[in-house]
Amino acid sequence: MKKDKGTIGYYILKFMQNRKGLFGLNKKTVLLLIILFIIAFFVYWVTSTGYPTPYNYYVRLADAFLNGRLYLLDNPSWLNELVPNPSGVGYYVVYPPLPAVLMAPFVAIFGLELNQTLFGFFFSAATVVVAYLVAKSALTKTRQSTAISRSTYVWFAVLFGFSTIFWYLSSIGSVWLIAHVIATFFMLFALYECLNTNRPLIIGLLVGASFWCRLPTALCIFFFVALAIASQQDQGWLNKFKASLPYLVKLALGMSVFVLLNFAYNYARFGTIMDVGYWLIPGLMDEPWFQHGHFSLLYIPANLQPFLLGLPLLSSTAPYLHFPMSGMAIWFTTPAFLFALKSKIKDKMTLSSWLGILSVVAIIFTNAATGWGFGYRYAVDFYPLLFLLTVRGMGSDLKWYHKVLIILGVIINLVGVLAINKFPGSKVLV
Repeated sequence: MKKDKGTIGYYILKFMQNRKGLFGLNKKTVLLLIILFIIAFFVYWVTSTGYPTPYNYYVRLADAFLNGRLYLLDNPSWLNELVPNPSGVGYYVVYPPLPAVLMAPFVAIFGLELNQTLFGFFFSAATVVVAYLVAKSALTKTRQSTAISRSTYVWFAVLFGFSTIFWYLSSIGSVWLIAHVIATFFMLFALYECLNTNRPLIIGLLVGASFWCRLPTALCIFFFVALAIASQQDQGWLNKFKASLPYLVKLALGMSVFVLLNFAYNYARFGTIMDVGYWLIPGLMDEPWFQHGHFSLLYIPANLQPFLLGLPLLSSTAPYLHFPMSGMAIWFTTPAFLFALKSKIKDKMTLSSWLGILSVVAIIFTNAATGWGFGYRYAVDFYPLLFLLTVRGMGSDLKWYHKVLIILGVIINLVGVLAINKFPGSKVLV
């Protein structure tokens, strides 16, 4: 049936007739990604707590934005991380506001009844799709002459979406965890852009968007900086740096959009461009875990312990396991990440990835708290780069032991998510 040019039907027909679809992918791949999105959304939904998070700071902040305010009018007792307006009425939300900005159109429709957890499922499921695309891009660049099965990319999408604590973060939807989810979506998208069109302005914008959800992810910019410099053909690092300057300037311009917005947002609230919100939460700095301030080198051992050695505790009652909310070892929650160490160390992308990871680690390991949740959630700030290393470490020919580790991670995270969400008593606050 012929469609008039300019109508929705016309463009749908053109898409169906084209060999390539979204992002230059063929129609079978696009259909696979749609199915992957639907399955991921459904799994996150079914394994969630089953009710909206009460920690819906972002919904309330979005409502404030829609009403021309930067502050909330009330402070419910369970929202205990609000800062009283030092110069007037209201209470400020201390977290970066991009998730609230993204929610604003939906809050305009549904008001304060918007389910923040359900909103997060869209970004969670979309992140699984982007993980597929990142894996595809990373592997086809290293093996251009041989076709790679789509099932390989599906395995890697499952690895990121269900064999890591990203599953747990996605299932909760609280203000802290949804920030991780949306920040991860933008950072993975930045990696996809880098591995394909590689437009520095777009990459900078995507990293900046991630930063305006979770501030520590800004340090992942060093991955893109290092890779840009190392990719230059000139001899000598100084010459490489000079040759990469046009790229780096565009990268900085893209990211500066959100950095400047953050400066303006902070200044409008607190009279300073710095992120001082957490320090202003009444009584927070009096808590025992802040005895050395918010950041200190003295906190490194307390962070390394759960990150490297944290394990669940056995129990005699259902679900027969207790999960320490101070965190658990990354190798336990995602065994497949061990193959990140197999990525060729002398490769420029490998070295750039480790530089980005270590840059984030330098901040999160000096934090007073360890994240509180299933696994060590602060590590998710560098998971996109660790995922890239794991994909390259495993390669395009997945062996049986690769798949076993991915499946083992899925089982571990499934048990953790179901236990915490369906049996609240399984959480241990140690």
